Amino acid sequence: MSTEAEEGGTVGGIDISDSVLIAGNAVALFLLPWVLIDVFGMVGEVIDIAVGGYSGLPSLIIIYGIVVIGYNLLLGYTGMLSFGHAAFFGTGAYVAGVVSGTTGSPLVMILAGTVVATLIAWPIGWISIRRTGVYFAVITLTFGQMLYFWALGPGAWLTNGDDGFSSVQTGQLLGTFELGAPVVGGIEFLSVYTWEYLMIATLAIVALWTANRILNSPYGLIFEALGQNQQRVSFVGLDVSRYKLMAFIISAVFAGAGGALFIIHESYIHPNTAYYWIQSGDFVIMTVLGGAGSLVGPVFGAFIFEYVANVISGVSLPVIGSIGSLWRIVLGGVFVVIIWAFPKGIYPGMRDAVIWIVDRVRNRGGEQG
Repeated sequence: MSTEAEEGGTVGGIDISDSVLIAGNAVALFLLPWVLIDVFGMVGEVIDIAVGGYSGLPSLIIIYGIVVIGYNLLLGYTGMLSFGHAAFFGTGAYVAGVVSGTTGSPLVMILAGTVVATLIAWPIGWISIRRTGVYFAVITLTFGQMLYFWALGPGAWLTNGDDGFSSVQTGQLLGTFELGAPVVGGIEFLSVYTWEYLMIATLAIVALWTANRILNSPYGLIFEALGQNQQRVSFVGLDVSRYKLMAFIISAVFAGAGGALFIIHESYIHPNTAYYWIQSGDFVIMTVLGGAGSLVGPVFGAFIFEYVANVISGVSLPVIGSIGSLWRIVLGGVFVVIIWAFPKGIYPGMRDAVIWIVDRVRNRGGEQG
């Protein structure tokens, strides 16, 4: 599943420093609400179909983007297909929700959810990595389902079972800022940029920076080598199990943080959203759709997935009527088209297309010169 790594901070052969990476993604995160809500909203008015996003959707996209950035380290680079990462997403969410009853500090909630998700990833990963391929996928799926049925049954005293957990008491950020309040008040255009969005966007930049540093470290090179050929890695004297376990745990850190952010954003979590195997499958779809093995590709996948799930699902067409619960059929069609057109995913495909166009322009300029 691994494609070319952004070795040495390069993307598509173009040198990208940490500062450029952070600045570029900061600009993208700033533009996301404007494009998703205002631009798409204006397009919807022109075509008379509601295709504009709502105020909370940018935060939701970024939250899932954080999860799949970490998941990509496991699937896209190390080549390990996990169908149980909802276990860490759900654990991060539930722990953050429970902790909120003691301290409503969003940062403490995120830290607690991430730490506990990381701790349970250790034994789950240690057992799961003993097998490879489909057997590894099934073992991780089994652990995820175990937690799902635990949340519905024996653990219902803590998770509130099938009714879902809603006892979330999120307080102010740093004891001062209301999460739902605009960062800049009095300006309608900037009202979507709340303190919650700023917190989530900041953590997304941290996640991208961290993933980039990991991928350009000796650990990252070994992760990519594992995705290419595990036997060769063992032949040079490296402990394959150790690095596979670390890739598994690191990806769980991102999932736990994403789960904690999810319950802060939604103030509710249900076992179906937290632990069910479909949630794990959604992480796989987002990663592959955006581009497994590319740093920011999975974020594009999260954008497409959540846009279809939350906006296109509400579209009502003249002949067909409301799409509603059929949105996964639409998503399936989008997935087939994108993978047919861009086998490596939408981001690598777009990147390669831009590089091809730039090369063509350069070659024409050289010929004319």
